[in-house]
Order: sequence, then structure tokens, then C-alpha cells
Amino acid sequence: MMDLPKLAVNRKLFVVLSTILLMTSIVCAVFTANVILATAQQPLGNATNSKYLEIIDHSFGEDFLFTIVNGTVVNNSNSTMNSVKVNVEFYDERGELITANSGTARLVILAPGENSSFSIRSDLGDEIVSSYRVIAGGDIQVGL
Repeated sequence: MMDLPKLAVNRKLFVVLSTILLMTSIVCAVFTANVILATAQQPLGNATNSKYLEIIDHSFGEDFLFTIVNGTVVNNSNSTMNSVKVNVEFYDERGELITANSGTARLVILAPGENSSFSIRSDLGDEIVSSYRVIAGGDIQVGL
């Protein structure tokens, strides 16, 4: 049987070692969370608007397989716009173009003042997007 002084020292040692282990675990968890947040930072996005069409909002997201840019395009002209399309360019941390993808707005014909949502999906593999640019275009309807 252990004597009381040795038992007290062993308990103190156990408490000290447990505290060190707990603090080390917390530091590791905080470090890991910061690394994950740093790599999962939202890319900087901007829109290039035309004389006729304006991207009034856009957001970047990712799901299991795709990178997705959602937003809204509005016709700011006095002309009807046909075949409204949205192009998204994806860039890496060096500013190099990874790829571009395009799709049609939900409403492909926009009368003056009308707006439409869009959702552009792209499979970028293992590429990490640092920035992206959204551009809208379409055909200007000529008077009938």
C-alpha cells in the first residue's frame, strides 16, 4: 500500500499532466480550426457590367461536387434583351484563370427593368478559387 505523501504527489502529477494534455489539445484544435478557416475563405468576387445588363448581386458557394455562383442580373436599358447569359471566370491565388463557365439566366428574355436569377455551376476538381468575375451578356432586341 502507498503511503499518503506519495499518493498526494502522484495525484498532483496526474493533475498537472492532465492539464498539460488538455491545453495541448485545445491549442491543436484552435490551430486546426484556423487552418481550415484560412483555406476555406470565401473568394473575392466582382462583376463587370455592360451598358445594358447589370449584375446586382452574386455569391460564391460550394457543394459536394461543384463550385456555384448564384446571383441576379437586371436589364438597365430601354431595350429588351434576348438570350441573357452569365459567364463566370474563376482565378487561382496567382491571378491565373482556372476556367470559365457560362449559363443562361433563369429568364432568358428580359424586358427593360426586369431582373432574373442565375446559378452557374462548375466542376473545378482540386483547384482552389481565390477570386472570380461575373459578366452578363445577351442580344439586344431590334425594333419590330
